[in-house]
Amino acid sequence: MVVNTRFSELQDIQTLEQEQLARQLRAEKRAEETHKSNERKLKEIGKESALIYGRKLYGLLIDDLSTRLNKTFIEFVENPDKARFHGAAIPFFDPFKSPEHVATIALVATLDQLSRRQRIATFCQGLGAAVEKEIRLMRLANKSPVELRHLMKQGLSRNKISTMEIMRKMGCPVLPFNDLSRLHIGQFLLDHIVHTGLIKVITRKIGRTTPKFVIPTDHAEKVIKSCPPSTYKVAYSAMVSPPVPWPGLYGGGRLGNEESFVRVPIHDAEEKETTAIEHYRQADLTKTFVATNHLQSVGLHAKGGLIKCQRNTWDNGTEALWPCAKVPLDVPERLGKDPTKEDLKIRNRQASRAHRDREQNRPQRIKIERSLQEAEALADRTVYQAYHADFRSRLYTSNKYVSSQGPDYEKAMLDFAEKLPVNDEAFDWLLKGAAGHYGHGRKSWDERLSWGRKNIDLMKAAAEDPLGRLELWRNANDPWQFLQACEGVKEVLETGKTGCPVRFDQTTSGCGILAALLRSEKVGRECNLFGDERRDLYTLVAEKVTERLIKDLQFGEPREKALAEIWLQKGITRSLCKQPILAAPYGGSYLSLCDSLVERLDEHLGYVPLENFTYEVAIPAKYLASHLWDETKMRIKPCLDLKKWLHKVTRKVMKHGHALEWTTQSGWPMKIADREPQIKRIQTMLFGKHSTMNIKDQPKDAPLCATQANKGIAANFTHCFDSAFCVNFVYKAVDQNIQVLTNHDCFAVHAANAGVTHKTLHDTFNELYAPNWLLGFVDEVQMKTGVSLPDMPKQGSLDPRLIGTNPYLFS
Repeated sequence: MVVNTRFSELQDIQTLEQEQLARQLRAEKRAEETHKSNERKLKEIGKESALIYGRKLYGLLIDDLSTRLNKTFIEFVENPDKARFHGAAIPFFDPFKSPEHVATIALVATLDQLSRRQRIATFCQGLGAAVEKEIRLMRLANKSPVELRHLMKQGLSRNKISTMEIMRKMGCPVLPFNDLSRLHIGQFLLDHIVHTGLIKVITRKIGRTTPKFVIPTDHAEKVIKSCPPSTYKVAYSAMVSPPVPWPGLYGGGRLGNEESFVRVPIHDAEEKETTAIEHYRQADLTKTFVATNHLQSVGLHAKGGLIKCQRNTWDNGTEALWPCAKVPLDVPERLGKDPTKEDLKIRNRQASRAHRDREQNRPQRIKIERSLQEAEALADRTVYQAYHADFRSRLYTSNKYVSSQGPDYEKAMLDFAEKLPVNDEAFDWLLKGAAGHYGHGRKSWDERLSWGRKNIDLMKAAAEDPLGRLELWRNANDPWQFLQACEGVKEVLETGKTGCPVRFDQTTSGCGILAALLRSEKVGRECNLFGDERRDLYTLVAEKVTERLIKDLQFGEPREKALAEIWLQKGITRSLCKQPILAAPYGGSYLSLCDSLVERLDEHLGYVPLENFTYEVAIPAKYLASHLWDETKMRIKPCLDLKKWLHKVTRKVMKHGHALEWTTQSGWPMKIADREPQIKRIQTMLFGKHSTMNIKDQPKDAPLCATQANKGIAANFTHCFDSAFCVNFVYKAVDQNIQVLTNHDCFAVHAANAGVTHKTLHDTFNELYAPNWLLGFVDEVQMKTGVSLPDMPKQGSLDPRLIGTNPYLFS
């Protein structure tokens, strides 16, 4: 009987594996077809420079074209009176930064129309128009950089921004080129491009005429045909069969997976199977593999009823439940003759909202629709998730859809497949979790529990008829996860069991990690490292910034009073301050803060005419950014000092020819070895950045580059600690036989295990940061390199025994 049962189970597993392989094959086929379709579209819309052969030809020819143009410009400067072909075009290139800049514009514009085989006049007009647009965008970037970045984020193309209408509205008028000027510029550039061997001019007889055409040379055609197919990513869904456990760096995850467990940085992609993972081969990664395999073994239930509810609300455009509506806003019809000023303003506001909605939300609409389709195919089934790690040991699911690491609506799709009994303590944790998802996550545990107990009947009613009782749950902070919790409450009341997860998220994790390393009592208290009550760094900064604005309103100059009034009317909220504080320890800057505030104020005001944008949006955003940035620096100064110190360490170590290497608390070997990219990157306004070599082609024999490494050293250093904590915690969960879902510093468990998990999270955090890891980091780096490191930032007086004792560190 036992043998027959095991044989039946084996057959079931084999059937599921066959189904999973078929699903993976369909996903790969779909990705291939999508990739080919995207390449065809790029060619059709004149973006051939973005295709693999366009990038190849650009890399082969940019130096040659730059040299030829540079020679011509030098000759012109030395002898401006000498007659030369199309020499009248040369003064038009005065605003350009270098011959390489001119060459990039000319070469990209040529590649974009390479296969169109245009008449020579049309081709030259296209080159001249590209130069004209670049000059306009350079002028706008010098005058209004914040406004330009905002327009590009709003979905306006660079071609659209460079039109006379937009330039005039932005207060940056320019004189248009005439057709003859564009023709002269194009002919001048064509003469130089022809000598690179990319194109040639031929004559064809058409009727009684013999027009000239520009076509690719035979050499260019050979390069195009010799280019290998470009790579693309496959978007997988959750698995219907258990993933393969990782025995080592290879052989685990998805069925038939040939990729390494570690996804190396992009600049090491060429050596991802050899030197880039050699230090992982030599390290003992047992703890990481045990934790990863435990995560992969967790069975999840795709909630068919909730997925059906999601489909209904998505298709019917139910408000407040999705990041955007399924159907884009309609662009209003143009008004008739002589509209009133107010009617025109209303129409323009509606049109602006519609265009913004279409451009900004298109990727989200595709993602949501695809997620729902994949979820519907898995509804009411048990699914699993394969995992892999990045070079910092952060664990990621390998499935893009139906993922526990997705947004609110995706997380809510998944319960634990195994339902565990729920006692009174576990039910209380379920109620606290529901209160947190509703919007009470910053209140005390007692307040959350009290709210949950008072609203049990309402939560049950929401679970019984979610579409009929939308008012009970649609206004929650995390509406879908709150509905998931409501269904968990109902399930417990009816059966005494549930698989609904209870989630714990570390508060202000980035600053909290750095405060623990630095023993900073001031920052640590605001990040809930110790103490008995919950505090919130984001709210504190919002309050202090508000005080600054009130002071400006009362005692400032007239300009400051006006700007302060704008923001006080909008309100300085916690969410407004959260992003800059999160980004600051990782590399956030005043400029990035300006950009984010421009977006928030523009969204608040609605339609703002472009001619008024600088005064109504950009200047107020810069004003608030100065206050918010100053307050942020004041509140988390120790964290920013540590970031500066890491930059000094990286520069000194790499100056002596050493990579920056250390071992994390989970035994993971960290290695920062960015190399000097052998590229010539040229920034253009019209076509963006173009390089002669992709950054992933950094040669392994190139010198180490501290400048490249310092772009991410603070984030990489911090994330290696949160990933070590995650691995150590999951490793403990294996011993405790607790099923876990992770999203870096966020953890989900059964309600039955919530109490012990909450305690284990805090105990693990305390154990992790009890040693002085900064001293250990310095000793290890100095021992490996022989380089004496700069003095560490001053450490605070926080008693390490107190770290992790605040019950709100994970809440």
